[in-house]
Amino acid sequence: MKRFQFSLETILKLREWKEDEEIRKLSVVVSELNALFTEREFNEKEIDRSYREIESSAKVGTSLSDYLSIERYIQSLMKLNEDLALKIEAKNEDVDRVRQGLILARKDKKVIEVLKENRYLEWKKKRKRQERREVEEYNSNLAASLAFAEGIGLTEPKAKGKIPKTFKILNREDGGDELMSDFKNLRDFYEKYYMGKGK
Repeated sequence: MKRFQFSLETILKLREWKEDEEIRKLSVVVSELNALFTEREFNEKEIDRSYREIESSAKVGTSLSDYLSIERYIQSLMKLNEDLALKIEAKNEDVDRVRQGLILARKDKKVIEVLKENRYLEWKKKRKRQERREVEEYNSNLAASLAFAEGIGLTEPKAKGKIPKTFKILNREDGGDELMSDFKNLRDFYEKYYMGKGK
Protein backbone atom coordinates (compact mmCIF):
# COMPACT_ATOMS: atom_id res chain seq x y z
CA MET A 1 0.00 0.00 0.00
CA LYS A 2 1.35 3.42 -0.88
CA ARG A 3 2.36 5.78 1.89
CA PHE A 4 -0.13 8.22 3.44
CA GLN A 5 -0.80 11.36 1.44
CA PHE A 6 -3.17 14.11 2.55
CA SER A 7 -4.99 15.73 -0.35
CA LEU A 8 -5.41 19.04 1.50
CA GLU A 9 -1.74 19.36 2.51
CA THR A 10 -1.34 22.55 0.43
CA ILE A 11 -4.32 24.16 2.17
CA LEU A 12 -2.87 23.16 5.54
CA LYS A 13 0.46 24.77 4.62
CA LEU A 14 -1.35 27.96 3.56
CA ARG A 15 -3.28 28.05 6.83
CA GLU A 16 -0.05 27.52 8.80
CA TRP A 17 1.48 30.41 6.86
CA LYS A 18 -1.57 32.55 7.65
CA GLU A 19 -1.26 31.74 11.36
CA ASP A 20 2.46 32.64 11.31
CA GLU A 21 1.61 35.92 9.55
CA GLU A 22 -1.01 36.76 12.21
CA ILE A 23 1.50 35.95 14.98
CA ARG A 24 4.02 38.28 13.32
CA LYS A 25 1.40 41.07 13.07
CA LEU A 26 0.44 40.61 16.72
CA SER A 27 4.07 40.77 17.85
CA VAL A 28 4.57 44.03 15.90
CA VAL A 29 1.44 45.66 17.36
CA VAL A 30 2.24 44.48 20.91
CA SER A 31 5.80 45.84 20.63
CA GLU A 32 4.39 49.20 19.45
CA LEU A 33 2.01 49.20 22.43
CA ASN A 34 4.86 48.40 24.81
CA ALA A 35 6.88 51.28 23.34
CA LEU A 36 3.99 53.67 24.10
CA PHE A 37 3.79 52.38 27.70
CA THR A 38 7.56 52.80 28.08
CA GLU A 39 7.42 56.37 26.77
CA ARG A 40 4.56 57.27 29.14
CA GLU A 41 6.39 55.72 32.08
CA PHE A 42 9.54 57.72 31.20
CA ASN A 43 7.49 60.95 31.08
CA GLU A 44 5.93 60.20 34.47
CA LYS A 45 9.39 59.68 35.97
CA GLU A 46 10.53 62.96 34.41
CA ILE A 47 7.53 64.77 35.92
CA ASP A 48 8.34 63.33 39.36
CA ARG A 49 12.00 64.29 38.97
CA SER A 50 11.07 67.84 37.94
CA TYR A 51 8.79 68.28 40.96
CA ARG A 52 11.58 67.09 43.23
CA GLU A 53 13.94 69.55 41.53
CA ILE A 54 11.52 72.41 42.27
CA GLU A 55 11.22 71.37 45.92
CA SER A 56 15.00 71.10 46.40
CA SER A 57 15.73 74.37 44.59
CA ALA A 58 13.19 76.25 46.76
CA LYS A 59 15.55 75.80 49.69
CA VAL A 60 18.52 77.12 47.74
CA GLY A 61 16.67 79.92 46.02
CA THR A 62 15.83 79.73 42.32
CA SER A 63 14.75 82.52 40.02
CA LEU A 64 11.17 82.82 38.86
CA SER A 65 12.16 82.18 35.24
CA ASP A 66 13.71 78.83 36.24
CA TYR A 67 10.50 77.86 38.02
CA LEU A 68 8.46 78.82 34.99
CA SER A 69 10.67 76.84 32.61
CA ILE A 70 10.43 73.74 34.82
CA GLU A 71 6.66 74.24 35.07
CA ARG A 72 6.37 74.55 31.25
CA TYR A 73 8.45 71.34 30.90
CA ILE A 74 6.13 69.50 33.32
CA GLN A 75 3.05 70.77 31.46
CA SER A 76 4.47 69.61 28.12
CA LEU A 77 5.15 66.14 29.57
CA MET A 78 1.60 65.96 30.93
CA LYS A 79 0.23 66.92 27.51
CA LEU A 80 2.42 64.25 25.91
CA ASN A 81 1.02 61.68 28.34
CA GLU A 82 -2.55 62.69 27.51
CA ASP A 83 -1.77 62.16 23.81
CA LEU A 84 -0.07 58.87 24.66
CA ALA A 85 -3.16 57.72 26.58
CA LEU A 86 -5.24 58.22 23.41
CA LYS A 87 -2.62 56.39 21.31
CA ILE A 88 -2.52 53.52 23.83
CA GLU A 89 -6.30 53.21 23.70
CA ALA A 90 -6.24 53.06 19.88
CA LYS A 91 -3.33 50.61 19.92
CA ASN A 92 -5.19 48.36 22.39
CA GLU A 93 -8.02 48.20 19.86
CA ASP A 94 -5.47 47.23 17.19
CA VAL A 95 -4.11 44.49 19.47
CA ASP A 96 -7.63 43.12 20.05
CA ARG A 97 -8.38 43.17 16.32
CA VAL A 98 -5.14 41.39 15.39
CA ARG A 99 -5.61 38.89 18.25
CA GLN A 100 -9.07 38.03 16.87
CA GLY A 101 -7.46 37.48 13.46
CA LEU A 102 -4.95 35.11 15.05
CA ILE A 103 -7.70 33.18 16.87
CA LEU A 104 -9.60 32.79 13.60
CA ALA A 105 -6.44 31.66 11.74
CA ARG A 106 -5.75 29.06 14.45
CA LYS A 107 -9.31 27.74 14.24
CA ASP A 108 -9.07 27.46 10.44
CA LYS A 109 -5.79 25.56 10.74
CA LYS A 110 -7.16 23.28 13.48
CA VAL A 111 -10.07 22.20 11.26
CA ILE A 112 -7.66 20.96 8.57
CA GLU A 113 -5.35 19.34 11.17
CA VAL A 114 -8.27 17.37 12.65
CA LEU A 115 -9.33 16.32 9.15
CA LYS A 116 -5.76 15.20 8.40
CA GLU A 117 -5.58 13.18 11.63
CA ASN A 118 -8.91 11.47 10.86
CA ARG A 119 -7.82 10.64 7.32
CA TYR A 120 -4.53 9.26 8.63
CA LEU A 121 -6.35 6.98 11.10
CA GLU A 122 -8.63 5.73 8.30
CA TRP A 123 -5.59 5.06 6.07
CA LYS A 124 -3.88 3.20 8.93
CA LYS A 125 -6.91 0.96 9.47
CA LYS A 126 -7.09 0.18 5.74
CA ARG A 127 -3.38 -0.61 5.68
CA LYS A 128 -3.72 -3.02 8.61
CA ARG A 129 -6.72 -4.71 6.98
CA GLN A 130 -4.78 -5.09 3.74
CA GLU A 131 -1.73 -6.52 5.55
CA ARG A 132 -3.99 -9.00 7.36
CA ARG A 133 -5.60 -10.04 4.06
CA GLU A 134 -2.18 -10.51 2.46
CA VAL A 135 -1.00 -12.71 5.34
CA GLU A 136 -4.21 -14.73 5.28
CA GLU A 137 -3.95 -15.12 1.50
CA TYR A 138 -0.34 -16.23 1.84
CA ASN A 139 -1.29 -18.79 4.50
CA SER A 140 -4.20 -20.15 2.46
CA ASN A 141 -1.90 -20.43 -0.59
CA LEU A 142 0.66 -22.21 1.57
CA ALA A 143 -1.99 -24.58 2.91
CA ALA A 144 -3.21 -25.29 -0.63
CA SER A 145 0.35 -25.90 -1.81
CA LEU A 146 0.98 -28.32 1.06
CA ALA A 147 -2.30 -30.13 0.37
CA PHE A 148 -1.38 -30.41 -3.31
CA ALA A 149 2.11 -31.68 -2.43
CA GLU A 150 0.61 -34.31 -0.11
CA GLY A 151 -1.86 -35.28 -2.81
CA ILE A 152 0.84 -36.10 -5.34
CA GLY A 153 3.08 -37.73 -2.73
CA LEU A 154 5.85 -35.10 -2.50
CA THR A 155 5.47 -34.74 1.27
CA GLU A 156 4.26 -36.91 4.09
CA PRO A 157 0.61 -36.42 5.02
CA LYS A 158 0.03 -34.27 8.08
CA ALA A 159 -2.75 -34.27 10.61
CA LYS A 160 -6.07 -33.23 9.05
CA GLY A 161 -7.56 -29.87 9.87
CA LYS A 162 -4.30 -28.28 10.90
CA ILE A 163 -4.08 -24.75 9.52
CA PRO A 164 -0.86 -22.78 9.48
CA LYS A 165 -0.74 -20.14 12.21
CA THR A 166 -1.24 -16.56 11.23
CA PHE A 167 1.11 -14.13 12.91
CA LYS A 168 0.31 -10.48 13.24
CA ILE A 169 2.81 -8.18 11.54
CA LEU A 170 4.19 -5.82 14.14
CA ASN A 171 5.70 -2.43 13.60
CA ARG A 172 6.73 0.40 15.88
CA GLU A 173 3.24 1.89 15.92
CA ASP A 174 1.76 -1.43 17.13
CA GLY A 175 4.23 -1.61 20.03
CA GLY A 176 6.79 -3.87 18.31
CA ASP A 177 9.60 -2.45 20.45
CA GLU A 178 7.72 -3.28 23.66
CA LEU A 179 7.11 -6.86 22.51
CA MET A 180 10.78 -7.25 21.63
CA SER A 181 11.70 -6.01 25.11
CA ASP A 182 9.29 -8.53 26.69
CA PHE A 183 10.79 -11.30 24.58
CA LYS A 184 14.34 -10.41 25.72
CA ASN A 185 13.21 -10.37 29.37
CA LEU A 186 11.64 -13.82 29.01
CA ARG A 187 14.72 -15.18 27.23
CA ASP A 188 17.01 -13.81 29.97
CA PHE A 189 14.78 -15.33 32.63
CA TYR A 190 14.77 -18.71 30.85
CA GLU A 191 18.57 -18.71 30.42
CA LYS A 192 19.14 -17.72 34.03
CA TYR A 193 16.85 -20.20 35.76
CA TYR A 194 16.66 -23.11 33.31
CA MET A 195 19.94 -23.05 31.43
CA GLY A 196 22.21 -21.71 34.19
CA LYS A 197 23.57 -18.99 31.90
CA GLY A 198 22.03 -16.05 33.72
CA LYS A 199 23.96 -13.13 35.10
